[in-house]
Amino acid sequence: MLLKYLLDNKGIVLSKLKILDNVWGYDFYGDENIVEVYIRYLRNKIGDNEYKTIQTVRGAGYKVNTNDK
Repeated sequence: MLLKYLLDNKGIVLSKLKILDNVWGYDFYGDENIVEVYIRYLRNKIGDNEYKTIQTVRGAGYKVNTNDK
């Protein structure tokens, strides 16, 4: 679900709160750092060791870049 949401919004910077609301739901009462944990899991799964596909935008959130040619 997280990967699909990121890909549906590729090129758009998404805040942790926006990701939480859309992936985990408004009624999620856990820590927002769960987003960081799952972003790290995704990066490991797709081999994004240099953070080029899922970029961290400091102070803003995360953004997905794809090479659509």
